[in-house]
Amino acid sequence: MKPSLAIVTLLCAASLLWCSSVLAAVTLQQAKVSGWVGEQTNGYLGVVVDSQETQTLVFAVNDKRKKYYLVIAERNHIKLDTVAKLAAQKAIQAAEPGHIIQTPQGKWLTK
Repeated sequence: MKPSLAIVTLLCAASLLWCSSVLAAVTLQQAKVSGWVGEQTNGYLGVVVDSQETQTLVFAVNDKRKKYYLVIAERNHIKLDTVAKLAAQKAIQAAEPGHIIQTPQGKWLTK
């Protein structure tokens, strides 16, 4: 029995989406290790080394974070800013040695 064209197309599309997600995660990890991006005190990723690729990555990551923060805020009846600041604390604590984090004064620091 041969698979239908629709099933093959669906499987190809799903594998492409999975691959792009894996590549995005690797790119984020590489950017963190390279010191191109850092965790900010506002719960969002910040650009440390300015380039078009870094800006694109930061925009995409922050867009996903904001959507996730909104869901949490609405579910718990709290402000988006509160969720973002709590997430910032956790992200900064979880940052690995060598990653860039932002100080409360707004300066970049290597953890």
